[in-house]
Amino acid sequence: MDNCILLRYGEVGLKSNRTRPFFERKYLLAIKDALKRNYIDDFKIDNLGGRFVIYTNKVNDASEVLIRVSGIQSISPAYSFKFSPKEDLIKKVKKASEKLVSDKIFSISIRRVGKHDFNSIDLTKEIGSSIYNLSKGVNLKNPDVAIHLEIRKDDCFLFTKIIDGVGGLPTGISDKVLCLFSGGIDSPVAAFEMMKRGSKIDFLFVNIMDEKLLYDISKIYNFLITKYCFGYEPRIYVVDGKKIIEQIKKDVESSLRQIAYKIALYKISEEIIKESKHLAIVTGEALAQKSSQTLESLLFIEKQSSVHVLRPLICFDKIDIMKKARFLGTFSMSEKIKEYCNLSSGPVTTAPKKNDLNKITLSQELIVSAVKNMIVTKGILDVKNVKPACLECSSEIVSVDIRSVEIQKKIPLKTSLNIPYSKIWDHLDEFEKNNSYLFVCEFGVLSENVAFALKKKGVNAAGISVRDFENYFKKK
Repeated sequence: MDNCILLRYGEVGLKSNRTRPFFERKYLLAIKDALKRNYIDDFKIDNLGGRFVIYTNKVNDASEVLIRVSGIQSISPAYSFKFSPKEDLIKKVKKASEKLVSDKIFSISIRRVGKHDFNSIDLTKEIGSSIYNLSKGVNLKNPDVAIHLEIRKDDCFLFTKIIDGVGGLPTGISDKVLCLFSGGIDSPVAAFEMMKRGSKIDFLFVNIMDEKLLYDISKIYNFLITKYCFGYEPRIYVVDGKKIIEQIKKDVESSLRQIAYKIALYKISEEIIKESKHLAIVTGEALAQKSSQTLESLLFIEKQSSVHVLRPLICFDKIDIMKKARFLGTFSMSEKIKEYCNLSSGPVTTAPKKNDLNKITLSQELIVSAVKNMIVTKGILDVKNVKPACLECSSEIVSVDIRSVEIQKKIPLKTSLNIPYSKIWDHLDEFEKNNSYLFVCEFGVLSENVAFALKKKGVNAAGISVRDFENYFKKK
């Protein structure tokens, strides 16, 4: 029945009449980018004055995308129709509501914009009376189904759900920032929080290990920018930091190595920002979460470079950060990222003093050289020649494509089953312990979430990306 989606924005609506058009343009740019990127091409957007509506024949798929677009406070899949006069409106609402209220307790709420020859209270009574006999009664506080009508001039929108979006501001309305990205639990959340504030965010990854770490990081980065960054295409700066780490281990005492490494990250950022237009760096640091994140440590580290530092998670509890990571879908994959930057053994300095700076030797030459030889990629980071961690089992593998229905249609895979991620949580009990399952999504992040949940149930499961799936079955 639904033929459109009502969009509500939060902060954009608080802007002045002079600045709101700029914010609305960015808002629409992000929405169009999100829909087209997810193969939803047939749609129309109308501005009803304080409310946007998207008309599409793919309401469910579009809704799943739009709740991830920064700037959208909430959405409602809706049934839209025109009416004239009031009697026509009542007749059409009754017809559309018959199945909704059948054998259910219901409520009705009405919001009107514009001039009409009726008021909301009387209209509510008349519509309620017309469908009352089809229902089990009315309960305004705890109904089985809540019918909402939004009436704007001669348009009526009928809906039963208000689905929360991520809120905030559309990406691209603020200036460029550079996010220090480790791929762990904190940094993807920090990046998301800055996207929500409208920042044009780029990423810096300092690789202190090997190609496998870069591969794991790329999956989280690709997932994050594909699922949540619309209206702006980020860059990722990949810096080889292995020589810098070797120098820190050689020249800095163990208790100060964590602080030395953080200073190195800031100095690498400082070198990049000299040539770029980033106004600040973003970190996933939260106050007192680690030894290098005490207030004394943070202030000490920050003084060693000229960069402005933004810490969106500074007051977050670790539990809150983990909850947000689960909401984003990055948690399970981020947990696999080892704490590679743990360079100290034994006690560490949590309150560095001024004279400790004399004990921290960092080679500026190595830092400049690493930045000079860094690799900058715009958009998706494609890391090849890494073998995926596929299932090792003797039984036959059941492969499951969990991408959206639209993407499955556009880019089909030869999998055993096709169950979109949004639906698969209702089917977890159907996966049997005597089988082995391979879940496939664009970058292997959401598929890892599903596999993680099943492994907790004792089911043999793994999650991989589309590219790894194709390579794996070519070999098979």
